[in-house]
Amino acid sequence: MNIKTVNYKGISFVNVTKPGALEIKDLRKNFSFNPLDLEDYLHRTQIPTIKLYKDYSLIVLDFPFFKQNGDDKPSDDSLKENNPSANGKEKADRISIANLLNIPHATLSSIPLFHLSSVGARRILTSHVNLFVGKDYVVTLHEEVLPPIDHIFSQCQKTLHHRELYMGQGSVFLAYKMIDALVDNCFPVINELIITIEKVDRELEDKNTQTVLEEISITRRNIVFFQTMIKPILPLFEELEEGQHEPLSKNMGFYWSNINDHLKKIAHRLEDSRELIEGISESNESHIASKTNEVIKVLTIFSTVILPLNLVASIYGMNIVGLPLAQDKFSFLILLLTMLVISFIMLLIFKARQWF
Repeated sequence: MNIKTVNYKGISFVNVTKPGALEIKDLRKNFSFNPLDLEDYLHRTQIPTIKLYKDYSLIVLDFPFFKQNGDDKPSDDSLKENNPSANGKEKADRISIANLLNIPHATLSSIPLFHLSSVGARRILTSHVNLFVGKDYVVTLHEEVLPPIDHIFSQCQKTLHHRELYMGQGSVFLAYKMIDALVDNCFPVINELIITIEKVDRELEDKNTQTVLEEISITRRNIVFFQTMIKPILPLFEELEEGQHEPLSKNMGFYWSNINDHLKKIAHRLEDSRELIEGISESNESHIASKTNEVIKVLTIFSTVILPLNLVASIYGMNIVGLPLAQDKFSFLILLLTMLVISFIMLLIFKARQWF
């Protein structure tokens, strides 16, 4: 079974990854959880919420992660992002877009990028996280695509220092530390969105229209998708900060306020990024429209010039007796010269009217 436990000072940290029927059955046997909450998790019908029960509290949250070609794991490029000797051009991209969105450079460089890989058209998906917080335990249910939970659990398994750090102040504080890590892990997702926007902005100069259209479309979708995850979470932490959920808020207002501040920063960054990508999208659409107009103008000039020539050719192509010059031995040259003169006159008219 995908259930692992760490115990310290009477507190149990139960980490359940990719829970299935077997894991849910074990949880029902060992804990007095509402079976409907467990079934809702399996059927993916939950929305972010906080539920208070007699013996425990349930916190349901959604967090984003990138998925590309079925690969949820960090790529080699993600390790490169954590490397101080990272590519200088990538650093320049970060700094330029950071200035534009007023993001501290330290924010883009100091946060561990758990799943930031090579910048490309990758889609953001949602991962549900359930935290059952009792007096002496915390049970987490997740799909193992959010590294901070497994990272904290692994640290608690390895050293006494980390068990004291995360579990030494009770179950609610342990839940706070995990949520705080999950919220901080949203910043690398924003980083990748920002770098993608910078990349799209550069590609506009290269006039790689098809690539730009694809990346703009997916980036706009990712930002909106991300915003739909953050919006329902914000009111929950405002309630925790205000002490509305007593079992979770007792002596924890300052900590929940810290998370709430981070979420607001994320929301602001997303809004700024959305405005930026929409501006880039409008610029790209204007460029495409201008390019299309130029093509249409050239084709229109060609068709307009050819129209009278085609008329003359059609009339003389019917072999009607009595047409002027029809029987003259120089008729072909005369007609050809007439067509050239007509074309030249029309081009002069177009030029005089500044149509090209």
